[in-house]
Amino acid sequence: MGQSLQKRVLVTGGTGFVGSHLVERLFQRGHTVTCLVRDPDRLRWLTGVDVHLVKGDCSIPESLIPAVQNVSVVIHAAGLTKAKRARDYYEVNHIGTRNIIEACVRHNPGIEKFILISSLAAAGPSRDGRPVTDSDAPRPVSDYGKSKLFGENEALGKKDRLPVVILRPSAVYGPRDRDMFELFRWAARGLTLEIAGGDRYISPCFVQDLVTAILLAVEKKTESGSMYFVAENRAYSWSDFRQLLLTTGGLKARNIKIPYAVAYLIGLFSELGSLFTSRPTLTNRQKINEAVQRYWTCDLGKIEKELGFRPEFPLQKGLEITWQWYRNNGWL
Repeated sequence: MGQSLQKRVLVTGGTGFVGSHLVERLFQRGHTVTCLVRDPDRLRWLTGVDVHLVKGDCSIPESLIPAVQNVSVVIHAAGLTKAKRARDYYEVNHIGTRNIIEACVRHNPGIEKFILISSLAAAGPSRDGRPVTDSDAPRPVSDYGKSKLFGENEALGKKDRLPVVILRPSAVYGPRDRDMFELFRWAARGLTLEIAGGDRYISPCFVQDLVTAILLAVEKKTESGSMYFVAENRAYSWSDFRQLLLTTGGLKARNIKIPYAVAYLIGLFSELGSLFTSRPTLTNRQKINEAVQRYWTCDLGKIEKELGFRPEFPLQKGLEITWQWYRNNGWL
């Protein structure tokens, strides 16, 4: 991408995994960045970064007004990937998206672009192994996926009033991520887990490739309502993924295959255990249901053709970078 004209960009979720990487790259591209934050004293990865902060929460509509004013682009990257209660997904990923869109419509109707970071989970897995396209009927298999789909519908419902772009990344991994980190942590302990029933396939997405796709969506001309999948342009079987995870980490590990019934019970007991903690568990019955789907793959033809997107980080390279970051930062 060539150097672009400077834009005034609002990022929600800027203190999180994807959002923090995005903010850094926006600065590198010369854009001015505002971040909506719930707690200015807990900036996490934004600590020391020269961003304009607006205190607010997508669940509080009136707090969004000063955030959306005087910006030319809004990138809505805030969302829940895990929750203690199913309704939490909908309150954040659905209603929170509705609130930020309504704030833009009412208080910044001249916005150049509204970019929603959704998920492949909103589309659901492939039925037959053919990569999912945006013309396929959505088939989410979890409340997370359904809530992201509802958020997409809110955005598409305003596409005649706002220039809307939706990005659907697949399984995102990379430095700072705490979800996929669990796979690295168990591998470092000499163990990998697999749900029995044959190989399953995923198209992974390294975080910097996702950020590149977002920047292309910011800077390229797009038709309102456009939807793009984002991932590496190949699928990996779990066997391939496991081998690369161990090879790039310089490890050997025992692989244990767990029957679905046992995995389901693990998810159930994890949910019950989370009732006594302040944080949601990463493993639950819905995550198990997502994990047993055979094909989490998507078609990149549209984003390649219309935005010129080309993933730069194949899985091996992305895993090497991620292992190094986890080790250098004391996570492993």
